[in-house]
Amino acid sequence: MTKKSGWRALVRGWFLGAILVGLACLWVRFGWLEAQLAPAACGGKWVPGGGVACAAKFLLVQAFLEERIGWVAVLCAALSQLRGSRRWAVAALWLGVAATVFYAATPGVIAVLWALPRLWFCDAPRGWRARTSSP
Repeated sequence: MTKKSGWRALVRGWFLGAILVGLACLWVRFGWLEAQLAPAACGGKWVPGGGVACAAKFLLVQAFLEERIGWVAVLCAALSQLRGSRRWAVAALWLGVAATVFYAATPGVIAVLWALPRLWFCDAPRGWRARTSSP
């Protein structure tokens, strides 16, 4: 992290986004899904005429099954490391936080921990190479 960016840029960026994603997911899980506000008629199956609420519930259930959202987060974390991309790391962090809230804790935490070094030390490899290769 450079001195120029400072803590304000960090808090305004990916870190604040992760907190907001976590809070939103907690509200969806405990305030909508588990509080029985989600329509019970559609269950976890696709109902063509069920409306937006049934479609949202269907997509959430699909994300829970076999921890799919967590494995997508791990895939994003792997892409962030392979491509050296901060955008993939942010996606992995946010999806990992969502996965941790939505019943996929193990792959979600793996994705978060794998993405954090790319976010925190994004410029470190370039700076390290520059210091070691210059005469």
